[in-house]
Amino acid sequence: MDASLGTTGAQEAADRLPGDVAKLLKSQQAQAEDIQALIGALEPAEGLRAPVARFVAVHDGEVVLNEIIPGLKVQTPTVDVGPFPNFTALARARGGSFSYLVAEVGKDGGEVHLYNTSSPERIASQGIVGLPEEIHHARKVPGEYDQPKAQAAADEMVRRNADEVAELITKMSAENYVRLIVISGDIKARESVIAQLPVALRDYVEVIDSHTRTGGADSKQVDARVAKLIEDVKSKALADLEAKVAAQSGNGRSLLAVGLEEVVTALQSAQAETVLVGQYQDEHTLRALSAEPWIAHQEGDDHAELVAGEWPAPEVLLRATALTDATIRYVPDSVIPDGAGIAALLRWAKP
Repeated sequence: MDASLGTTGAQEAADRLPGDVAKLLKSQQAQAEDIQALIGALEPAEGLRAPVARFVAVHDGEVVLNEIIPGLKVQTPTVDVGPFPNFTALARARGGSFSYLVAEVGKDGGEVHLYNTSSPERIASQGIVGLPEEIHHARKVPGEYDQPKAQAAADEMVRRNADEVAELITKMSAENYVRLIVISGDIKARESVIAQLPVALRDYVEVIDSHTRTGGADSKQVDARVAKLIEDVKSKALADLEAKVAAQSGNGRSLLAVGLEEVVTALQSAQAETVLVGQYQDEHTLRALSAEPWIAHQEGDDHAELVAGEWPAPEVLLRATALTDATIRYVPDSVIPDGAGIAALLRWAKP
């Protein structure tokens, strides 16, 4: 659904939406508790620039998914009732998204903020608050012979604060699989924090030369710089995928499945590691299975006892990708060889 606000027309559409959706759900024989749960979740997204969409899934009268998708324009709401959830719109919008950290550091500690590229909203924040007065007190010099000792004490407090911020960044990175760590703030504090990070994390670190903690930086410039860094990470990830596909295309394709039939076969054996989707015909239909191997071609009698139903290929492929612990990426057609529209990088070589 469109979740934009900001214009009279958008507000009027938001007011009409619950009633319109309720009618559509009733016409599709939805349960009363599901209808009530869904229309209760249809709130506009306040404070976000249009266009913005909302994706909601309901099961047994409970909202199990309620996601905001900034940047996605929806003309009319899509409402679907049935035993098979269609998450392809959400997957396409979320494709390539990742978590990242923005750390604002100073001599007295710092704050570390967690974001995901799928939304501008901050997910979480944690901080290390040192005692500025301790550092200030350590620098007081009653006599000239005390100065080296006082400076050493102040430096030790700064180092200890930097260690704690580095530990916090390391912990949040491990818990959220981050792919970008942006560090800003006091120059010496930045250097100290980076020096204490594990070597494996330093490749993800980017430094912004600003003092956001003290209010001296232009927040718009900082946001623009972070946005550019995010785009760089996405571009590199896509380039890496393209390079892997290109390398396999000229190497007997031992680690690459190309075309719908080969990709389905790879998913059936959990051999597919990354499914790459460009453009292919939605009229292709596949069978969803209730147990392994989770997916089957439309034709044939294989696994007939497990068939839960037949649905459009994009929906069944997405489900099988999730159930076999693979990832799915929606990429430009040029990444996929032979104009096949779909391919998969494999975990092990084809026989």
